[in-house]
Amino acid sequence: MKKTFVFIFSFLSSIPFIYSQLQIGGEIGPSISNMGIQGDGNLIPNTKVYTGIKAGIDLKYNGNAGLGIESGAYYRTSGFKVRVEESFKIYGLDFGASVTAIPVFKFVEVPLMANYSIGNDRIKASFSAGAYAAYALDGDIKTRGRLLIDFNLGTYDLNMNNDLFNRWDVGLIAKAGLDIPMDKMNIHLNTSYQHGLTDLSDEPILNIQTKPYALNFGVGLSYKF
Repeated sequence: MKKTFVFIFSFLSSIPFIYSQLQIGGEIGPSISNMGIQGDGNLIPNTKVYTGIKAGIDLKYNGNAGLGIESGAYYRTSGFKVRVEESFKIYGLDFGASVTAIPVFKFVEVPLMANYSIGNDRIKASFSAGAYAAYALDGDIKTRGRLLIDFNLGTYDLNMNNDLFNRWDVGLIAKAGLDIPMDKMNIHLNTSYQHGLTDLSDEPILNIQTKPYALNFGVGLSYKF
């Protein structure tokens, strides 16, 4: 019985310490993404980056010796650009025309990372690495044309329920940032890189593998319990 009371007292005494290490906040920033496309049937050899957004809630628990766990829930837009150009002559004058297609996917993402922090009461450096799982809520293709001037060709919805799409994206993520403590608040700046491991396409005819990757930048504010 005495040991039981000692255990309960020790556990209750540790609760303020546990909560004092927990941080919850929000962050937002640009997400520069692209799509790795490989396979025998790869008809799109050259893609360009697309700049979207990544925003969400960040959770971090800092334990002893600077070690901790980081997670959260984020909304992220990811995509890429494909541009086809053609040149021609009219009455001896050179003209150029192009069409750009921009597939964009909207993901809800949950990461789980090991975290290490080092620093003092004025500034801390933070490093995290782990995995993430994301689910595609929606997708569309924006098209633009250029013939002397730029103009919109239209936006077309992608049916994510189609068997040609895999809505789940699972991959690896690494993150580095700076935390600036301000009493109970933390201002944090960070950058992260993530690379998908799953094939987002399920094409039965063409042997194509598509895996997204992105470089993210974020600024946020968190509260320390």
